[in-house]
Amino acid sequence: MAKEQEIEAKNLLTEQEFSSLTADFAIQESDFSSQKNTYFDTYSFDLRSHKSALRIRERGDSYTLTLKEPAPEGLTEWNQTITAQEAQEASTAGTLPAGDVYGRLQALIGSVRVDNIGTLTTYRASQTFRTGEIFFDRSHYLGITDYELEIEGPSEKEVYAWMDELADKHQFPIRSTPNKIERLFQRSQQQDKKQ
Repeated sequence: MAKEQEIEAKNLLTEQEFSSLTADFAIQESDFSSQKNTYFDTYSFDLRSHKSALRIRERGDSYTLTLKEPAPEGLTEWNQTITAQEAQEASTAGTLPAGDVYGRLQALIGSVRVDNIGTLTTYRASQTFRTGEIFFDRSHYLGITDYELEIEGPSEKEVYAWMDELADKHQFPIRSTPNKIERLFQRSQQQDKKQ
């Protein structure tokens, strides 16, 4: 298992802003790769109340179970490679495979039984940017598509400054940008209210 520190700035974009930025960075459609993220929480949303997130990311034939927790700066990510069968069991039965993520989850919320919140498919392109990395994400979930710019780097001060510079240069506003699991959750609630 790998433990990583993730320090990032995110900003939702309109489709036009996204197209303009990808053109400026010379991103081609062939630069995008697909990843499917299935998100989990307990029935009473214990992870959400701890500002944490649990997902399984499927990329090609590989599956990674990830727990994200708040850190003094950014997030701490706990990553564990799992099998296709383990991913399927988590998605359908809410059971997680033994390992460090399982242990960390138990320590965090006292439970390892989770529910499948939903799946979000992202088409992502990335490039090195300054001393970090920039990501262009087009995500599809529950009947909508959204566009997001994400910058990762060595400190919050730097990634937010870089985002401000890009916003000034490309004339897009800085928007409040919930993480992907929160956007999926909000969209799911909107659909439930309509039914």
